[in-house]
Amino acid sequence: MERIGLSHTWSLGEISDLLGGALLNGAQPEMPILEVVSSGDHQRPSSLFVAYEGARVDGHDFIRQAFEHGSVAAVVTNSEKLGGRPGILVGNAQRALSRLAAAFAGEPSKDMLTIGITGTNGKTTVHWLLYYALERLGLPGIRLGSLGISAHGLVEKSGKVVVRGSGDLVLTTPAAQVIHDSLRQALDSGLKSCVLETSSHALVQHRVSDVWYDAAIFTNLSPDHLNYHEDMEDYFQAKVGLFRQLAEMRSEADSRGGAVINADCPWGRRMVTIATDLGLPLKTFGEDPGAGVRIEAFRQAFPVSRLELEFRGVTHEITTPLIGEYNASNIAAAFGALVDLSFDPTEVAQALCDVPSVPGRLESVGNEDITVLVDYAHTGEGLRKTLGALRAFAEKDLWVVFGCGGGKDPGKRVGMGEAAAEFADRIVLTSDNPRNEDPTEIVEDILASGCHAEFVELDRALAIEKTLKAARKGDVVVLAGKGHEDYEVVGTETRYVSDRDEAIKWRERGALNRGSRTD
Repeated sequence: MERIGLSHTWSLGEISDLLGGALLNGAQPEMPILEVVSSGDHQRPSSLFVAYEGARVDGHDFIRQAFEHGSVAAVVTNSEKLGGRPGILVGNAQRALSRLAAAFAGEPSKDMLTIGITGTNGKTTVHWLLYYALERLGLPGIRLGSLGISAHGLVEKSGKVVVRGSGDLVLTTPAAQVIHDSLRQALDSGLKSCVLETSSHALVQHRVSDVWYDAAIFTNLSPDHLNYHEDMEDYFQAKVGLFRQLAEMRSEADSRGGAVINADCPWGRRMVTIATDLGLPLKTFGEDPGAGVRIEAFRQAFPVSRLELEFRGVTHEITTPLIGEYNASNIAAAFGALVDLSFDPTEVAQALCDVPSVPGRLESVGNEDITVLVDYAHTGEGLRKTLGALRAFAEKDLWVVFGCGGGKDPGKRVGMGEAAAEFADRIVLTSDNPRNEDPTEIVEDILASGCHAEFVELDRALAIEKTLKAARKGDVVVLAGKGHEDYEVVGTETRYVSDRDEAIKWRERGALNRGSRTD
């Protein structure tokens, strides 16, 4: 259940004016509203229920339940569903919920330096880099994204939500109420910055429509979420929404930055044209000779890599535990955003040095004999980049253990199989959130790519155990797809499983020291 607190006491009439809505069924303008909720139970008396149509359920079906538990009015898009009860009629209830969330929290993002990151891959790493760099630059803040919500111990949330019929899930971008409530807590604690992973779902569903961004980053685009978006163009246009929003807000307030876009990505080059047409200040990054922040060299190594970035004729060196050309791009994106926000380039480069590795993003959990890495790569392009980066580090075999999610875009299964076949020596196929699909059929879809599996083991924990027992000294093992996640959704049940914990368990039991294969 999501609820919105109060920046001051609101009346129903004030809320109706705020939303541009119409009072219905004798709703009294002077009626005080103590909180806003979007779930039909467990609220306090004098609450306002917002009924919106979600992906799985329609909030209008819970209006009666909401009133039974204390709601005194409801925001609706279908007046007939009120059943004669008082309410406010609006055109878009999700947009209304966003507006209420921001207003009731006192518009905290207006008083913070706020950076949004969108794209298919890299959002989590970029937001992690920015979070640490901003602290080192004297502007500590809050981060919100796939890894949950964290603000230097002052605000800590897992990011998990309960979705009816799907168990516990983690949203890349939280609900609007959670965002603004968290920003308010951070601001009240003295924190002045925010980095926010901004997903296409969040943009379309108006979760971030009232976040006042100062800068927006576009990392890249590759096929993903095509079960939700009609096609790649629709997916891209959802991302464009962040930059349109930034442009609209710049016209109303004194925003400090602009658009920061990957010049190496074809979709990024399209975004550059759009951002220019929107009148946004622009910084590009990448290997492209014309990039504003240009990647000159990236010398990759364990445990420290060295990245050289050229900006305005000066080369800045950044040391990092990260590997992979895509991480050079992620660091360049963070650098570009910070210099776009007028931080000193030399100080930015120093602030980005030696930022800790991102949990679940090429996170090392092996030992000196066998390199074992947990990674979140869950698309064909993501897996291709991860395995391509690791190919040179495998003295012997490169292993990959992965599956594909059920109930989502089945097209990416072939792409992941092709990526594994291109780079890995040994492929292990397993389960990964099959949801209501048969995991055996998901594996068959992956095998349709032409990849050859060393073995198939649908019990993910057992697949990891078998792989680590079979690996030998000099091998590199990638446990892909789950990253930081510690759950798997099977049917509507959420089960505990952690690639990281499984690998560490077998490392401590000595499984990584044996290497049972002799071939």
